[in-house]
Amino acid sequence: MDLPAILTPDQRLRVFVSSTLDELAEERASARRAIEQLRLTPVMFEMGARPHPPRSLYLAYLRQSHVFVGIYGEQYGWIAPDLGVSGVEDELRHAGDLPLLLYVKMPAPGREPRLDELIAELERTGTASYKTFTTAAELEKQIGNDLAVLLTERFASEVAPRGDVRVPHPASEFVGRWKELAELVSLVTDKGVRLVSLTGPGGSARRAWPSSSRASLRTSSPTASRSCRSPHVRRTTSSRQ
Repeated sequence: MDLPAILTPDQRLRVFVSSTLDELAEERASARRAIEQLRLTPVMFEMGARPHPPRSLYLAYLRQSHVFVGIYGEQYGWIAPDLGVSGVEDELRHAGDLPLLLYVKMPAPGREPRLDELIAELERTGTASYKTFTTAAELEKQIGNDLAVLLTERFASEVAPRGDVRVPHPASEFVGRWKELAELVSLVTDKGVRLVSLTGPGGSARRAWPSSSRASLRTSSPTASRSCRSPHVRRTTSSRQ
């Protein structure tokens, strides 16, 4: 059986923050606070001097991140001579399959045409949705709430619905006692019966009864079979309670 990776406590979910630097310095500080309040790790380009080209640096940071947060104001950002797009757009286009949380500052009467085009492309293609904000304080609240919802959705998607809990398959075929099995199925499907307990001496295959009754239910009522779960059975004769 594959065991889950055991991480050191410092390896927490990393949130990459993309935006122009000087123009949105206050907003970037708000984003950092929102991320750190959730005890997550903000990944930001200004984290310190590194002996690497800027593009190699932010793409490396991006590849090691788990969530992408994009913040857009009025400036499109600097365009490298050999790139054709700004670092802000380049980061967004390399986000890959990361969850995107995008925020657009409004009003922005001086928004540069290239940034307007990028936002319009998001709207046209439906690649991602975005929220608007006015102040850094509003942005901080939005990012905190959206990250919490995102984490909840990701966690919830990994939890099996209560009605779909799997009953272990019996190791051997269930033989005999068909009358008792039919009685058990009848009790389980009776809406007037709220609880069915199985009792009996040790070694009487009491743990095989739930699996066998579910197999019988599956052929007659798929819906009912999903709700027939293996309980903490005590023994092997059925009794109505």
